[in-house]
Amino acid sequence: MQQISLVSFLSPVPLCQKCLAQFEVIDIQTTFHHHPLRILYKYNDFFKSLLYQYKGLYDYALKDAFLCSYLPYLKTKYHDFIVAVAPSSIEENEKRGFAPMQGIAESFSSHVFTGLYKKEAYKQSRLSFEERKTVKEKIGIHYQEQLQGKKVLVFDDVMTSSATLAACLSLVEKGNPQCIELLVLSTKHHSF
Repeated sequence: MQQISLVSFLSPVPLCQKCLAQFEVIDIQTTFHHHPLRILYKYNDFFKSLLYQYKGLYDYALKDAFLCSYLPYLKTKYHDFIVAVAPSSIEENEKRGFAPMQGIAESFSSHVFTGLYKKEAYKQSRLSFEERKTVKEKIGIHYQEQLQGKKVLVFDDVMTSSATLAACLSLVEKGNPQCIELLVLSTKHHSF
């Protein structure tokens, strides 16, 4: 008989405690282009497979697994921020029936900005290091004026070359927000 912890009873998540323990917490707090950046996990095999099941196999219930231990903190810390989510392909979102980063962001904020978009379909994991430098040309922004004078959190799932994060940040900055912070779920390289 499996025992249920008080934490999982009060805040049910779609993973067991053994699975949750496989998140390799690194919780790095640093800066990125002069803005506060926080990275929660190492991009290990567990995180990679969980993210694939969520995004690639359309398992929407997993949206609650990525931030479960951080939710109370994030809800408090970012309650007055607009969360600008890194874009995913419109075509992929239509296939899966949801936008992955938007789904996760909505678990801790009711102010999610979905104006960042991919101008063309591409998978960053399939781009060479040189091709990743052109990502800034492949991302655009709608409704930039909604960010003016606001506190904005730029939110992404994986930081590898940081090209997507830099492109999103650059576009958000042009909206003249009051301040910008960045939150990334995981990174492959965590020596900052």
